[in-house]
Amino acid sequence: MKLRCDLNVNGGSRRLLIVQGPSEPEEHLALKLAAFLLFWDKEPIIDASVKTPALTQYDFMPDVLCLDAAGDISTWVECGTSTMNKLTKLTRRIPLGQGRIVVLKSTERDAERLRRDMEQQLDRPQRVEVLAFPGTSFKDWVSAVAEKTEVFGDATESSLNVVLNQTPFAVDLKRY
Repeated sequence: MKLRCDLNVNGGSRRLLIVQGPSEPEEHLALKLAAFLLFWDKEPIIDASVKTPALTQYDFMPDVLCLDAAGDISTWVECGTSTMNKLTKLTRRIPLGQGRIVVLKSTERDAERLRRDMEQQLDRPQRVEVLAFPGTSFKDWVSAVAEKTEVFGDATESSLNVVLNQTPFAVDLKRY
């Protein structure tokens, strides 16, 4: 599946193509779209690779990446499942105060479980921000996402006030 997105958010417009990887569930694509919108004002990159200079020292890639003016990582976003090993490496490699690490989860239950696991297993759990869709809002989000997707509205780093393929969403994500 490919999501061809026409996005009109916060007074700007962009086109975005999100290509499904092997064994990547459609829900993961919907999370990537949401993360891209949430970090809209930071010029997010959804297809960062080892060719991205800021990522040369990493053996894994983010789902969504934001860079600062100097080309350094300002925000690293993981969508859905992320291993403790990966989060540990990120908290150690991304300097404190230079870059944020954000995990976007589809449910509050998953976010609570991740926060609990991080508190037990990471030596720097406070470095990782966890955002989650409240209630059943993610199920509604996934249902509205289609191969041709249009989004109009406003977004901040923790809220979406948009119309997605003619379905209105006013969602404040929960922080864990």
